Amino acid sequence: TTPADPDPACPARMAGAVSALFLLDIKGRVLVWRDYRGDVTALQAERFFTKLLDKEGDAEVHSPVVHDGAGVSYTFIQHNNVFLLTAARQNCNAASILLFLHRLVDVFKHYFEELEEESLRDNFVVVYELLDEMMDFGYPQYTEATILSEFIKTDAYRMEVTQRPPMAVTNAVSWRSEGIRYKKNEVFLDVVESVNILVNSNGQIVRSDIIGALKMRTFLSGMPECKLGLNDRVLLEAQGRATKGKAIDLDDIKFHQCVRLTRFENDRTISFVPPDGAFDLMTYRLTTQVKPLIWVEAQVEKHSRSRIEIMVKARSQFKERSTGTNVEIEVPVPYDATNPNIRTSMGSAAYAPERDAMVWKIKSFPGGKEYMCRAEFSLPSITSEEATPEKKTPIRVKFEIPYFTVSGIQVRYLKVIEKSGYQALPWVRYITMAGEYELRLI
Repeated sequence: TTPADPDPACPARMAGAVSALFLLDIKGRVLVWRDYRGDVTALQAERFFTKLLDKEGDAEVHSPVVHDGAGVSYTFIQHNNVFLLTAARQNCNAASILLFLHRLVDVFKHYFEELEEESLRDNFVVVYELLDEMMDFGYPQYTEATILSEFIKTDAYRMEVTQRPPMAVTNAVSWRSEGIRYKKNEVFLDVVESVNILVNSNGQIVRSDIIGALKMRTFLSGMPECKLGLNDRVLLEAQGRATKGKAIDLDDIKFHQCVRLTRFENDRTISFVPPDGAFDLMTYRLTTQVKPLIWVEAQVEKHSRSRIEIMVKARSQFKERSTGTNVEIEVPVPYDATNPNIRTSMGSAAYAPERDAMVWKIKSFPGGKEYMCRAEFSLPSITSEEATPEKKTPIRVKFEIPYFTVSGIQVRYLKVIEKSGYQALPWVRYITMAGEYELRLI
């Protein structure tokens, strides 16, 4: 078999090496730093970053890659109240460094639950051990938290005995350890699509897209080879199969590092040795025009500044064989409304004053159905002359539709190949949910 594509943050993808890595507080002061090449000082980086903050006022508005006049390039990201900064005198691959910094955040969160200044101060020893293992002489090495946790233990602040690094560190497959055994071999694949949609007050769709993810949980023994086939139009046309409108065009694809990219580019086959446990195999985005799955209309009537009536209609615009679950419709109401009187034809609705909204919940919403909700609120008879204009907050909708995808993506096959020839049970599930689903109808 051909070796898997290397970690995107590996030296092969990087032109130059990083001189040092710094962890700074919100004021730009160095909390932790690791010198890899001896040509950049902590004081030099601290002074430069302090000037950067003073100049811009907010580092987030600045480019993540900055050059100073002394021939040093700085690359940084911010997470909570911590800045992660690298300094380099060589010509480095900026995208690779940024990816490494984000991976570093994920590893710290794996160890400390959350990356903050306090968590760094409480775990200096573990932080330095991680920095030593994740970067060598300025080159990123291993960024998989599950592998690092096998020989860097959080409950031991220093290594009392010399432990042999796991085979994954010296293996081509750096994201999976050898010797994994399960009594029952199973693979769970969830195809999850989030629908983002924005409708203006005229009922026109201003923005719509689909964010999809193939989420896997693998409980497989040994070093299995997995192959996944989708109803990809490019693949089906290359094989001479008739698509008949059931194929989709995958755009903006991002794979986990375990996927063999050269194999996918050659014949669109998704082949990989999966990590153990949960991971996102692939994410994608489709900017196609999406018909709103749940359409909401609202009519608002104000009566002499003493009360307000709201009538809401919700209609499911998907096929009858599908059913929406955990539907939640948040309708804005005036911040000074009181004495709610709410009636619904399905589900339950309640006034949520902390959100200045009425929340209508429907546990089960079959396709092709329409339900109504009527609400009446009292308003104060006297308002301040200096009162600010009322904000036009949109209606927000949340829902889940199992066994359904908007894009029409389908898993044609999921094969598990292992030298020992054991049987594995693949389970595939589809689900569509609301992302940023807003309707500006009032």
